[in-house]
Amino acid sequence: MNFVPTAPVGTAAERGEIVSRFVALSALAGLLLGIFEAALLRTTPGIMVLLVPDIGLVEWFLAPVLDMACFGLWGLLLGWMAARRPGKHRTALLVAADVAAVAAWVVLRLHWLHARAVMVKFAFARDVLIPLALYAAGVAVSLLAVYLLWKPVSRLAGRLRFKLVRFLSYGLGLAGVVGICGIGIFLVNPFRGSAPSGTESSVRFGDPNIIFIVLDTVRADHLSSYGYSRPTTPNIDKLARRGVLFENAIAATSWTLASHASMFTGLLPHQHGADWAVPLLPGPRTLAEVLGSHGYETAGFVANLDYCQKGWGIGRGFGLYVDDSDSFRHNLAGTLVGTALVQTLYQHFWRYDMFERQDAGEINDEVFRWLRRRARRPFFLFINYFDAHAPYLTQPPYDHRFGRIPARQVHRLFDALETPDHPRGITPADRATLIDGYDNCLAYLDAQVGRLLHVLRKSPEGKNTIVIITSDHGEEFGEQGWYSHGYNLYREALHVPLIIAGPGIPKDVRIRHLVRTRDLFSTVLDLAGGGNTPFSRESLARFWNPDFTPRPFDDFVVSELGPILHKGGKSDMISLTTPQWQYIRNSDGRQDLYHWTADPLDRTNLAESSGAQAALKRLRQRLIQVVADSSEPWRGPNYLFAHSGRGSTFLNEIIGAQEPPQTLYAHKRHFIGAAQALLGPEETTTLPKPGAPDRETLKSLPYQ
Repeated sequence: MNFVPTAPVGTAAERGEIVSRFVALSALAGLLLGIFEAALLRTTPGIMVLLVPDIGLVEWFLAPVLDMACFGLWGLLLGWMAARRPGKHRTALLVAADVAAVAAWVVLRLHWLHARAVMVKFAFARDVLIPLALYAAGVAVSLLAVYLLWKPVSRLAGRLRFKLVRFLSYGLGLAGVVGICGIGIFLVNPFRGSAPSGTESSVRFGDPNIIFIVLDTVRADHLSSYGYSRPTTPNIDKLARRGVLFENAIAATSWTLASHASMFTGLLPHQHGADWAVPLLPGPRTLAEVLGSHGYETAGFVANLDYCQKGWGIGRGFGLYVDDSDSFRHNLAGTLVGTALVQTLYQHFWRYDMFERQDAGEINDEVFRWLRRRARRPFFLFINYFDAHAPYLTQPPYDHRFGRIPARQVHRLFDALETPDHPRGITPADRATLIDGYDNCLAYLDAQVGRLLHVLRKSPEGKNTIVIITSDHGEEFGEQGWYSHGYNLYREALHVPLIIAGPGIPKDVRIRHLVRTRDLFSTVLDLAGGGNTPFSRESLARFWNPDFTPRPFDDFVVSELGPILHKGGKSDMISLTTPQWQYIRNSDGRQDLYHWTADPLDRTNLAESSGAQAALKRLRQRLIQVVADSSEPWRGPNYLFAHSGRGSTFLNEIIGAQEPPQTLYAHKRHFIGAAQALLGPEETTTLPKPGAPDRETLKSLPYQ
């Protein structure tokens, strides 16, 4: 376009015309790029295997407004420079810079499309050299195009009057108003947080409301009610005194998605199939599906940024499921402006975390809003709190309750924890600092749980509500040389809190018997039905029954960890825990054996001890048999196939120990998956296999 008027530039009007043209055309480019960005994010989620996009509809308004504003400011700067010292060659260079900015935006958007995580390990070549080289190439191509096309384009554009630029400005202003209104409607949407009322079912399990709370990444031995030396959880302790506390609850695995899927279906990971790159697909019934079909209103509110998103299948069956994809901050984080600018500023000037992360207080606000507007029928409410997850930073005054993590240490420590091998350079003082931060987060989380319980007690539904508190997995602090979770199946990663309180639940009872968190599937259905249901045999309520007598099916817990894609470490493990022992088999054939009652942190491996060989052999055979007896179909065979490599005969032994289903189910009433079997036949589902780019994407996920 002929950006420089034919007459000498001297008047304010002439300078304003130059600036206006730069601003209008730059803003138009931003608007078009924003629409392209929204389409890209809505159709290409961060993880290709997600069942639904991880970006909300508000992105159609948010991305265009942000990009139009940014490019409008860029055009204002270029226009000011062009008007200040006009000249043909100078203007051509500024136009080329504008075109290059568009090219750079496209390059960076595509580069960061699958890298929106805050704690991705920095690579100089990938994150600096390659983008700079592409940017330089874009600038060179833009300069060449401007040089070759300047004369013909300027002749055509010179015929355009300033009125056309003004008309374009009005159109862009209208687009901006529409975008801002769309964002505003999203922020004040009166229907957000309200579930559809649905229709009353003529058949329902029973009357009690059930609140199922998962304290993500909370290990049992850091709760004061479990004997911890620090008073981390006074409110949860009070709830425990009003109900039943299980001292030895063991999770089905040591990471988020598979553990939640096991609690929601009653199945082991090799049965339900949820894996690092595979969502929980239709097939096994979930708690929300079963309860919803029997008249319960179902709602879920989750804070986990990745593996609890509805796209991973955990939200299946809920009438309302609110995850971070519904939040304004997450949609902002998905844009290039959020990724490259807002996240960088937040991380460097506020705290080392993802700025869209929701804390327990914000989740509670959403829950309270829903409680005020929900339908008047029994409800099943699922809450996932994410506050105890790394990087262990929380709100004041809880950020220094037991000690403060110095800001200068946070980045260094968590870079060290993200290494694919044993973290190096973590001193005893660093470890103590990490534990202080973790305990601070627990204190804040406990305060928010207390706030929820207080509101519940004041509500009409409070007296008829059963509260279940547990965790999906624990957290490691160097007991075996590992930190975080998802690396292995040691006890500190599997031992989780479990508390149940409410009407019909005995008070101030502590149960020492070994229990499985995946039995919460049967427990919830049994409690919803008032007891004496087909699920009672697998329900944890059997342990507080005065007439309870342990049977062989009650004395073991199986935990599984499949081939890990995005981290190194000891993965591909399967574990059998009994009232005295924990047996772990690794995919390389190595075996671990711990006497956990005397060694609760698995410090002494007895697998090579001559006195433990009989127990080792017995536990190995028991593990093979209980897995062989698990109900089919096995949707996640990777959890077992990994143990058949490198000369191992583990999988072959499992297959050899299997019995025909009709024989097995005829003479064995209790087997892994029995609760699902009570619900009838399932539809078989073919699992999609992610391609190589998706597996690379998974390496960037910091949260499990």
